[in-house]
Amino acid sequence: MLICASVQCMATNVNGSAESGLEQMQHHQQGPRKGTNDWNPEKFRKDLMAYISHEAGFTEDEARRFFPIFFEMHESQRNIERQKGRALSKAAQQNMNDRDCQRVLNEMDQLDKKWMRMKAQYNSRLRQIVGARKMVKAIDADRRFGRRMFKQLTK
Repeated sequence: MLICASVQCMATNVNGSAESGLEQMQHHQQGPRKGTNDWNPEKFRKDLMAYISHEAGFTEDEARRFFPIFFEMHESQRNIERQKGRALSKAAQQNMNDRDCQRVLNEMDQLDKKWMRMKAQYNSRLRQIVGARKMVKAIDADRRFGRRMFKQLTK
């Protein structure tokens, strides 16, 4: 079952049976992992797209328009988190005085506020593409997929 040309929600595995993107990911993660690094970010991204598309009920057009903005939003969030991490690490490593540390904490607060403004703008853009109901389902699916993936990787 194809959700869109680039996102396959149901795929056929080597045994010929159908499994969802999440099931494929879980199957892929089973077996010996000792000493191997088989993390595939492209596969993760495709599985995430398939899972969200299926759970939110995206049409092909909605998925095609939604995911570039969705991943741009996530990249913006990662950039802000990296900035916060650098500021915090620098302050901790340089054993700064209280005044300088307060400045770093204020910078982190400003970055958090910046992220909240950006998130609201991205959510507005995404909601215009898929509507409020599908947006809620997509956010929930993204959260559930992340939790399941984390659990799977930490087994």
